[in-house]
Amino acid sequence: MRPLLSIVLPVHGVERFLPLCLDSVLGGRPGQDAEAAAEIEVIAVDDLSPDGCGKILDDYAARDPRLRVLHLTENQGLGGARAAALPEAHGEYIWFVDSDDWLPDGTLDAVLAELRAERASEQPVDVLLTGFTHVYPDGSSEPNPWRHVLAGSPLEAGCTLAEHRALLQSVMSVWNKIFRREYLDSLDVAFGRGYYEDISVTYPALLAAGRLRYLDRPCYNYRRGRPGAITATSSPRHADAFAQYDAIFAFLDRRPSELSPLVFERTVKQALTVYDSPGLVPAELRKDFFHRIAAHFARHRPEGYRFPGGVTGLRYRLAARDARFAYDELRRTGRLPRTLKTSLARGLRRSA
Repeated sequence: MRPLLSIVLPVHGVERFLPLCLDSVLGGRPGQDAEAAAEIEVIAVDDLSPDGCGKILDDYAARDPRLRVLHLTENQGLGGARAAALPEAHGEYIWFVDSDDWLPDGTLDAVLAELRAERASEQPVDVLLTGFTHVYPDGSSEPNPWRHVLAGSPLEAGCTLAEHRALLQSVMSVWNKIFRREYLDSLDVAFGRGYYEDISVTYPALLAAGRLRYLDRPCYNYRRGRPGAITATSSPRHADAFAQYDAIFAFLDRRPSELSPLVFERTVKQALTVYDSPGLVPAELRKDFFHRIAAHFARHRPEGYRFPGGVTGLRYRLAARDARFAYDELRRTGRLPRTLKTSLARGLRRSA
């Protein structure tokens, strides 16, 4: 019997968090509900983890046949580990869960009920988005900060991205999105290498979907601010984002969309957010990172794109011109240097 849901779990260096994650994705009750148990499989990928994760996975697999473990002999990173798992995953739907996070109690029952209903519908959902909770190292938590653009929207009944463009304001990570497997395979996309590896899948999946839905329920606990997490680590690999942007726009070359300007603006916003975040880009690489933002503008700016108004538009214009000094001054003081104001004003008018 084909499972309804495959959960793909890349694992590396998360020994202290892994048991909680495994208990949550396996339902914590193997064999208690045979019918529901048969609807789930978990494909865990030991991405050459340097700690005891491999043994933990094997011990769990010995007790629960729903869990299958792949042990990689070479570290592949999150994207590579997910790619290695996909040929082994046979579910009608795929959920990519990070192994330092976990699912709240009752999540699997709720998600499976949604997927059963979708399977019986005339137009099964291509991507089911879920609510989530940010959990911080001190134990505090924050509800989904983008719920206001999702709950009460056309997404709750089902729609396309063009019918609810505000979705592009929300998190673009893969972990709160459940993909119909046949649809995912049809996109001809792949997870990237390095940091921000999932956006080369999530953007195309949202853009091309015939039907998206939002489940207004906190179905995922995402650890935020964990030491060693990408969002809290200084690294030259933050520049990996530009390769993922190239992959997104390569997809748009194959499948043009009226939403290209919005996607472009969202990628610019992300790149500038990384640049602006203290300590993320190493000091000696900040000049090159900013230059790559300007190159991103030159390479992927859609025809007819118009800069937003106000300070945001000015920041984007400066980034497009590779005017890093002026950009940094604007961020630091709230105004442009006097010596640059007149000449930049002329140039910015010409580039409008």
